[in-house]
Amino acid sequence: MSDSTFINQVMDGLKEQGYLMINDDFIDHLIITLHANVTAINSLIEMVEVENKLLALRGSLPTGNRQVESLKELSTRIAEIAFNVEDVRNEQR
Repeated sequence: MSDSTFINQVMDGLKEQGYLMINDDFIDHLIITLHANVTAINSLIEMVEVENKLLALRGSLPTGNRQVESLKELSTRIAEIAFNVEDVRNEQR
């Protein structure tokens, strides 16, 4: 019996006994959702940066620099959460 087969049997047994309350499907969907949020935020960052460039060309002062930094920080934190959830999922398997 391979290590992964043994681990899967142990994990299945723990799930059947109710020790693991979060099922794999939920964790997988959570990870997908977190990564989708990062992608959406990164798209917003690109849009704000383009807007800033257009405003600079028109002679207006760019107002979105603080927004860009805030969005970048948010994106980074969500990505960190996603990777932490992936680590937890991998440890549970």
